[in-house]
Amino acid sequence: MRLIMKTISKKILPMAMVASLMLASCSTEDNFAVEEAVETDVAIKASTKLSTSFNPSSRLNFDYSGLMAKDFEAKLNLADAVAPSECGDTPFNEVANFYNNLLIDGFISAWDGTQLPIDVILGDYFAINQIAAILGKNTDYFGANGEYTNYVKKRVRSLEKFWSMPGLITVNGQHTETLLDMDFMRFVYENFSDPALSEEEIVEILAIAETFNAASDQIPENPFYASDGFATFDRTIVVGDGIITLLEDTGIDPKVVWSSILAHEWGHQMQFLNFGTWQYPLPAFSNTPESTRMTELEADFITGYYLTHKRGATYNWKRVEDFLTAFFNIGDCGFESPGHHGTPLERLAAARAGYDLANGAQKKGKILSQQAVHDAFLTALDGILNSPLSVEVAR
Repeated sequence: MRLIMKTISKKILPMAMVASLMLASCSTEDNFAVEEAVETDVAIKASTKLSTSFNPSSRLNFDYSGLMAKDFEAKLNLADAVAPSECGDTPFNEVANFYNNLLIDGFISAWDGTQLPIDVILGDYFAINQIAAILGKNTDYFGANGEYTNYVKKRVRSLEKFWSMPGLITVNGQHTETLLDMDFMRFVYENFSDPALSEEEIVEILAIAETFNAASDQIPENPFYASDGFATFDRTIVVGDGIITLLEDTGIDPKVVWSSILAHEWGHQMQFLNFGTWQYPLPAFSNTPESTRMTELEADFITGYYLTHKRGATYNWKRVEDFLTAFFNIGDCGFESPGHHGTPLERLAAARAGYDLANGAQKKGKILSQQAVHDAFLTALDGILNSPLSVEVAR
C-alpha cells in the first residue's frame, strides 16, 4: 500500500538521480530496513539540480521483520517485469513534481555544497519519519493540526465493524513536525545509526538539521517528508499528512482521500490476516511486479466494495467518482519494478469492479465475507487487467 500506497516511488517523482518509483503503494519485504525503504525515494527526490555524484544516502537502519505493504515507494528491478500496457502521467505527477522542486529549491537555498547535508536532509529525514511512524512517535492525531483525527477514528470504527475486525488494527499518523524534535532525532541517531556515531558526529548532524529547519520554508514542512502510506504484518497502518496533501491538490476531497487510503491499507491487513489461506494465481507478496500488482489491485477492489456498500461508507456516485479518480491518480508505469501497483487504468478498473460488486448485490445490506470478496476479486482479475474502461471519471 507501501498504502508502504509505492510511491513515494512515484512518491511519484521523476527518476532523476538514479534508475531506481508511488504510489504505488506497496512492495513487500521480509526484512525491512528503513535505509532500503527510503534510499530510492530520496534519490528520486534529489533532482538534476544536484550532481549525480552527490547521491543521498542514509546511515540509519531500522530492521523491521515481517511483511510490509508499502504503497509509496519502490526500486527498479529488471527481472520478471509486467508486460507494458497503456499508461501515462496523471495529475498526481504534476503535483508531485511541484512539491519535489520546492523541496530541492529549499534545500539548495541553505546548502553549502558538501555531502553531509545531502545525506541528512535528503536521506536521514525520510528514514527518521518512517521510524517515528513505526515506533509511535506523534502518531495519535491525523492532519497537521489534528483536524482529521475524529474523522479517521470514525472511519476506523466503521472498517472494524464492516470487516468484523474489532480492535485488531492500529492506525498511526505521520507528520513533518516530528522532524523539528531534536531530542527524538538524537534518539534515532543514537539507536539506529549503522555504523554507530560518536557524540561529536551526532552534534554535527543535529546542527545541520537545525540550520536547514530554520533557513528553509520547505524543511521540514514539505509534504514529502510525511507522505508515507503503508501496512505492516503486525497490524499497523501508517498514513502521513503529506500523501493526503498531494492527492488533495489534484482536486479530490481530503475526506475521500483519507477514506480511500484507510480502506486500501485495511485491504492489505485482510491479506495479511489471511496470508497462507487465501489462494492466488501466483505467490502473494513475493516482491515481483506481477505479485505486487495483484495484491495492490485486490486492495483497490476491497476499497471499492467497502466505500460504496450500503453498510460501509455509503458513498454516492459523486463520491464514487472522487475515489475512482484517486486510484487512477496513484497508478504507476513502473512495469519492471517489484513495487509496481498497476497502471492508472488498472487501478481505476479494480476500484470500479469493487464498486460493481457492492452495487450489483441483490441484497444491498448483506456484507460478503472476506473470503467471498477475495474470491470475487480473483474472478474479476482478468477483466481488470484487460479492461477497456475509459478515463472520463479521471478528470
